[in-house]
Amino acid sequence: MRSSIGGTWLLGLMLTFIFLFVAFIILTINYSRTIRIKNEIISVVEKYEGLNETSIELVNNYLRANSYRASGVCTAERENGVYGGLSLTSLELEEARPGVKYFYCIRKYKGTNTTHYYQVGIFYRFNLPVLGDTAGFTVKGTTSNFISADSSTYNKVIGD
Repeated sequence: MRSSIGGTWLLGLMLTFIFLFVAFIILTINYSRTIRIKNEIISVVEKYEGLNETSIELVNNYLRANSYRASGVCTAERENGVYGGLSLTSLELEEARPGVKYFYCIRKYKGTNTTHYYQVGIFYRFNLPVLGDTAGFTVKGTTSNFISADSSTYNKVIGD
């Protein structure tokens, strides 16, 4: 009797560690995927020199092709220069509004002299198969300074 109770306790302990290990592996794989997506968005914004129809179309196509579905609220210190992608099928970004969930956020900052740089934020959801969404946070990255060729719609800048 004593050995069966001890075996049950040991089995429970093993299952707990296996669950924690699997959760850690899932977290690591999904986070690395999110980082890869963020880096690709930064590359597209740099390559096409800011926010214009071509860069927005490529970002949306890339997110759709990678089955990106996470969304979140774009938090901003100021309203100027913060844009959110409300839809992955539209070629337009809108100025971020409080409480509205977006697929990604892009902030435009004033750099040195005539240059600008952008901060890209995408959302990460830690989702376990049995428990569902357990946590979420924003993954951010910044482009290098360059002279932007934005569409006239996206000319507002943070830090003027």
